[in-house]
Order: sequence, then structure tokens, then C-alpha cells
Amino acid sequence: MARTPKSHRLTIANTRQTIDCAANQTVLEAAIAAGIDYPFACATGNCGTCTSRLDFGKVTLLPRNDACLSPQQIKAGQTLACRARPRSDLTITWLSRAER
Repeated sequence: MARTPKSHRLTIANTRQTIDCAANQTVLEAAIAAGIDYPFACATGNCGTCTSRLDFGKVTLLPRNDACLSPQQIKAGQTLACRARPRSDLTITWLSRAER
């Protein structure tokens, strides 16, 4: 019997929705699967459209274009929804261009 990957609770602060996000799924993939209109363009870590603030929890970042998310942004708690996989329950807020 195939084992289901561990899932975490993901709260999107912008919409106040809480959904499940599998440990092998990105925040963006889980949001889209749940019908949430999360802002994104490339979904590959190259554009920065899905830049978000990690309000609570921990993620693992998949490979991305370093120009889209600087070390200073990461230190400030920002992440890319398309490259972030949950390591715990999360609360995340997508940011406007002005907030990045």
C-alpha cells in the first residue's frame, strides 16, 4: 500500500483560508489545487510574482533564481510560494510589488 506524504495545514492570510499542503507539494501547488487565486507567473522561481511573507512556520526552498529572492529577503521572512515546501504548519501572506 502506497504511503500518503505527510501534510501540513496551510493558512493563506490574504483569503483567510486554511488548506492541506502535502510535504512534497509547494505552497503554490496546494493553493491552486484548492481553487485559491494565488498570484504567480512562471511557477519556477524565476519571476518573483509569488513572493510571500512567511508569517508562521518553516519551509524548504527548492532551487530558484537568486535574483528573485535575495538573502536579505529570506532573512526578513520572505519566500517564493512556487518554491516553498512546508516543513510545518504555515501561515503565509502574498505580497504586493510595493511590499517586496
